[in-house]
Amino acid sequence: MALVITSCSSRSISDPTQAKDCTELVEAGRVVAERVLERLEGQTLEELEAANPEEPLAPIDYLMRVEEFDNQATALGCGKDQLRLQACSMYVDLEIKASGDLAQDFLAPYLEACN
Repeated sequence: MALVITSCSSRSISDPTQAKDCTELVEAGRVVAERVLERLEGQTLEELEAANPEEPLAPIDYLMRVEEFDNQATALGCGKDQLRLQACSMYVDLEIKASGDLAQDFLAPYLEACN
C-alpha cells in the first residue's frame, strides 16, 4: 500500500511572483533551493572562484531571485520569522540532498529556525 501526501495547495508554485500567500512563497523558495543545491552539488567555493574569479556566486545569485522573493513577501505581508518557520518544516528533508560543504552552507540559514 502506498501513502501519497499532497500539499493543500492545488497548484505547484516555482515563481515567487505567482505566490498568492506566504505558504506558496515558501513553496517557491523550496523549488529555488532545490535548483541551487543541484547547481552546487559537490562543488567547492574554490571551484566557483576558478570559474568566475570576479563573481564566483553569480550563477547562484541568478537562481536565488532574492529581490523578487523580498518584493513578494512585502506585498503579501509575510514576516521574516513566519517565512523562516515555514521554511524549516518544508526544507528539512533537503539536508539529505546537500552534497558538499558549500551546499550545506547554503542550506544552513534555512534550517536555523528548526533548532
